[in-house]
Amino acid sequence: MTQVTQHRSGETGHYPFRCGRLYCSNSAWYFLIRGGGSRGPFASAQNAEQALKHHLQPLKNQEETFPKPN
Repeated sequence: MTQVTQHRSGETGHYPFRCGRLYCSNSAWYFLIRGGGSRGPFASAQNAEQALKHHLQPLKNQEETFPKPN
């Protein structure tokens, strides 16, 4: 897995440790979810990425409906 080194919205200073959610094991692709689980297998990284986007969409919709307080 590759470490992600970029700030998220509203972050400054030192980058916290993060890694990419996609990984390959035995020629099958998976993505990590919060809580230590994973989803897969997928035939390709593109398929896993698309499934990850589909998995995250309800969370993004919820953030838009109920923004975090400042």
